[in-house]
Amino acid sequence: MSDDSQRNSAVNAAADVRVHHARLEDIKQFTPEKVDHFRRGGIREGAGRTQAEMQQLLEKIPPSERVGVDGQTAASKVKEYLKDKDASHIEPHSKGGSNHPDNIKWENKSPNRARGDHPMTQQEQRLLDVRAQFDNLTGAVKAGVAAAPRGAVIGAATTVPFALLRNAFRVIRGEISSQQAALEAAKETGMGGVVGAASAFTITTIATACPPVAIALSAISPALLVAGGAGMVYEFFRILEDHKSQVRVYYASLTQDQLRYLAHAEEELIYEHNKTMGFLAEAGETSTAIVSRPREAGVEGALKRYMDSLQIKQSLSDSPSAVQPIESSKQVFLPPTIE
Repeated sequence: MSDDSQRNSAVNAAADVRVHHARLEDIKQFTPEKVDHFRRGGIREGAGRTQAEMQQLLEKIPPSERVGVDGQTAASKVKEYLKDKDASHIEPHSKGGSNHPDNIKWENKSPNRARGDHPMTQQEQRLLDVRAQFDNLTGAVKAGVAAAPRGAVIGAATTVPFALLRNAFRVIRGEISSQQAALEAAKETGMGGVVGAASAFTITTIATACPPVAIALSAISPALLVAGGAGMVYEFFRILEDHKSQVRVYYASLTQDQLRYLAHAEEELIYEHNKTMGFLAEAGETSTAIVSRPREAGVEGALKRYMDSLQIKQSLSDSPSAVQPIESSKQVFLPPTIE
């Protein structure tokens, strides 16, 4: 898997992350029955809280327990979290404690009501803070795990077309077989899915646990989409350029091999031509010498002419002739003519 594919898978998965922390407007719109939980939670008498104080009280809920992909899901998450919670006073109202969010902690109903009008101890406050941090962390991890499959799909979808294209070109160049190309494309697609899942999990977990990161992510999400699209276009042309470069190198090496082969073949042809011309010249000289000799009549003259021809051939050749003279014991003479 190329660095371009890894980067594009991560960027596209990050661009798809949606983390929305509930605002008071979301509560009013989607779960209006919970508005009083923030306006009058923990208040028995007197006026309710201001809008700003209600928002502060909402933000005392652990971030991962008031998050969703949009306002509706975030408001539903808040409703689920508050179903067994009270707005518990640190300093009881009966002893002068304020109803301001600074004097309030979200606590399970049973321990809050069992405490009665006693102040919340330092140990109880620390335990509530630790519990809130734990709830925030576990909720963020759950959100990350839930986002990972979608990130894997996006990462794989981002990778697969380029993996197929890149390995198809390798098949065309003769580097691998079609079966190997399919296997390599599957591996790269799987790796793209892993990168996308890891990116979605990490970014979702951090953004869920830390609202400022979620706000920043929402702000840069359009830029991430543009960057992801531009990265895919760049990777496409990069693959094409790499393929053209590989083809140029291949044909350059092929041309050099062909030139060497043609030069060797030319040398062989020249050698065979010279050899043939030498043989023809030798044969012509031999033929001329044999044909131009005077002829003698009779069998003895013919035999003598034959022996002389062999001697002429041997004398004109650089190497001994393949034609051997007929031994005297094997010479066949025609019978004398009876008159």
